[in-house]
Amino acid sequence: MIRPEYAPEPDPQLNVQFLDALVPRLSAGRYTLTAHQTLARGGQPVDEGYLPTAASPVVQPLEVRAPRFGVEPEWIHGAYPPPDATGLYSDVLPHVTLTRPTLPWERDGEAARNGTRLPWLALLVFGEGEVAGDPHCLGRTDARTVAQLSDPAHRSPDDGPDVVLPSFDAGDPVPVEDLERLCRTVLVDRAAFHAAAPAKDELPYLTHVRRVNERHQGVTYSLDLIQVGDYAVVTGNRLPRAAGGRYVAHLVSLEGWLPCLPEEGQEAYDGPAQKLRLVSLWSWSFETLADHSPGFAALTEHFVETQGDQGKDLLLRVPVDGRHLSGPEQQEVADRLRAGYLPLSCRTESGRATFGWYRGPLAPVPVEPRPARDRRRCAAEAMIYLEQYGVFDVSLAVAFTAGRGVALADHQFSAALLRLRGKVRKAVQSVGSTGDGPAPVAYALPGEAPADAGPDPLPSVLPSARERLEHLVVNGLADHLGALLAAPSPVAAPAAAAAEPPADGPRTVGAAAPAPRAVITPLPAATELPTTADLTVRRLRTDAGLRARLGSALASLTGTPAPRTIAASAPAGKNTEPTEAGTPDEDLTAVRDWLVRLRDLTGVPFAHLVPDARMLPPESLGFFHVDPDWTSTLVEGALSVGLAHSFDLTTDDLLFGPDGEAPLPAPAAPLTGLLIRSQLVSGWPALEIRPYTAARASDGERALAVLRRERLADDVLLVLIEGTPGRVEIAEPQQGVHFGIDEPDDSHADDPLQDGIIRLRSLTPPTIGQELGRHFPAQPGLTPYLRDGGASRVDNVLRVVRLAAGLQNALGLQRPITSSEFAIQMINAAQRRTFSTDPRTTGDHPHG
Repeated sequence: MIRPEYAPEPDPQLNVQFLDALVPRLSAGRYTLTAHQTLARGGQPVDEGYLPTAASPVVQPLEVRAPRFGVEPEWIHGAYPPPDATGLYSDVLPHVTLTRPTLPWERDGEAARNGTRLPWLALLVFGEGEVAGDPHCLGRTDARTVAQLSDPAHRSPDDGPDVVLPSFDAGDPVPVEDLERLCRTVLVDRAAFHAAAPAKDELPYLTHVRRVNERHQGVTYSLDLIQVGDYAVVTGNRLPRAAGGRYVAHLVSLEGWLPCLPEEGQEAYDGPAQKLRLVSLWSWSFETLADHSPGFAALTEHFVETQGDQGKDLLLRVPVDGRHLSGPEQQEVADRLRAGYLPLSCRTESGRATFGWYRGPLAPVPVEPRPARDRRRCAAEAMIYLEQYGVFDVSLAVAFTAGRGVALADHQFSAALLRLRGKVRKAVQSVGSTGDGPAPVAYALPGEAPADAGPDPLPSVLPSARERLEHLVVNGLADHLGALLAAPSPVAAPAAAAAEPPADGPRTVGAAAPAPRAVITPLPAATELPTTADLTVRRLRTDAGLRARLGSALASLTGTPAPRTIAASAPAGKNTEPTEAGTPDEDLTAVRDWLVRLRDLTGVPFAHLVPDARMLPPESLGFFHVDPDWTSTLVEGALSVGLAHSFDLTTDDLLFGPDGEAPLPAPAAPLTGLLIRSQLVSGWPALEIRPYTAARASDGERALAVLRRERLADDVLLVLIEGTPGRVEIAEPQQGVHFGIDEPDDSHADDPLQDGIIRLRSLTPPTIGQELGRHFPAQPGLTPYLRDGGASRVDNVLRVVRLAAGLQNALGLQRPITSSEFAIQMINAAQRRTFSTDPRTTGDHPHG
């Protein structure tokens, strides 16, 4: 009976639907089926003698069994707070969700005032020291057999005369086969049970059914996931203390204990000192921390209060006062400060101490990418001299140095980069030597063509003497000369040896001995350069044929098929079909992935991102644009590691350039983002950041991708966004459907009960569940709706019936509120704060 046929179908307009109960047609117990049959002929009954009649029917006893002493683990869908969790739960009513939606009503019990059957189980929440056998709330229970609980003759010797056992229903005797079954039990003082247990009239409000249809989509961070199906939800009636502490929640059977439940208005127990042996169907423990910090609403409200004129103070930059500026120099300083620059002390190459302007990759204004340029090989090439003021802009030079430093700090990346360059050089040279790619370059004397020049030599134009010398110097002229000088001089052969006849012929009488030959490297061989000597970045970008041939040479590294464009230049008889795509080289994949992460600023020191603490003070939020030239220079600095000669620059462009064989995947849109320095980061580890294209919520908006989200410190969160959002929502985690109380937007109380509220929600379609914009009570504070625990020390227990009556009046209902409607009002919704480019929406804080 997991999904009864008589249950209504899910409302197609809802994602989550709440029902009061799913009561089975037959509850647990013993029944008798009677059957008889009557035949008639011509309107007269006929007795054939063998048919059962009304006077002597067929009787068949029937027994309907239901869970009684425990629940199966697969029936527990989830619980909140999660088992063994530690967090801020002082505003949460613990609850458990069951995959068996009829379970709370499967056993027969008393009827409530509205005629519905009372649940036979309840969720009791106990704190430290309130359960004698589990003083530290570790979830400990005592094992007892069913016989020890139901038969006084088998009573456990550990249960003294002051221990009261459950009185099971005499009309539903315990089956014999269940007598030896072990149960999990917990021993509770009757005073604590009286203070913590709900009253009979409160039981219906604390159980309901959650129905989720196929349209629901949700990502949660708790074990109580929102999934398609029907679920029974049993909610506790106690809020954890704001001072913190450990708690244990027990899903207990109320069979035999209904007379012990408190009555409305009778909260203090004045009976004899007794202990109750309760059957714990399932239990879990959790810990709540002391909450002395402002809540989500107050923290995000501070961002709105400090946003300045049209939100300008939410940009990531140092504050610039509005004092009058005189002269172009002061205006230049103010403009640069507003653009995110900072004056930092620096020292020139000549040793002169001065200052330079620096701006990191996170700029408060959009930064247009600079036009194409040659690759920078050192930080000095990235310096920008501001001639008018005689100072330098060191932003890109710092970016180059930062990239090089991050790369050198990662030995695995550096090794992979050097191995990859060696593989590329070897692939190009090997293909050139076999005739399948660029031919070797042999520099001859001026005016002469290389002796081994093929039909398509590389290069096709002979270099000048100066170019030859430059290439010789770059490619190891000193090593060549050293090898020549170190070569041993040949020794003249002795005359006797010269007179010996050759081994392959007769000796010629009187022939002169051959003169000794000096071993000297021929000039063309001495000046021959490697195959890659003339492959420059500039030529690689302008010579399409050259790039195609080199792409064919690197097909085995990049895993890409050889292009068809080289078929025309392939030798006769060669197979010109493109090769199939394969797996890229592991070093290439590692280097490319590392560079992509670096471009997303992974590993960049925080001081390079935020060079001044005034840009991001405590409890602040800063929006920014990412400077693409800064990040590209950062990558150039990383690729400067291990540069040996000019072809290494060509290798990098060939692999990672815009038209390379394995280019770095470029973002689909300019990058933006935000930095948060706040208690939000530590208090809400799963804080949600939702960027959208539209400034206001609309049907045609699109969610933007978050490329990187990382906690840089306990209170600092970095978020990189692909695209420029029109609206950003900062929200509490969507952790399923939880129940509890809310806090006002300006709440600063340590205890949420002191100024707690319940945000009223609509109960009429088609806006069921949406907030009405008002709260209960009108004057914040829920302490009047708490029980007096008396000497039991059980505190923070809600007077559920009184609270339900107050919600009924606040909603203007002319009838009592139902259990499903009560659950809708008690939903502890995730709060969110919206920041938009439309000033009319910034600062809104719906709680949906």
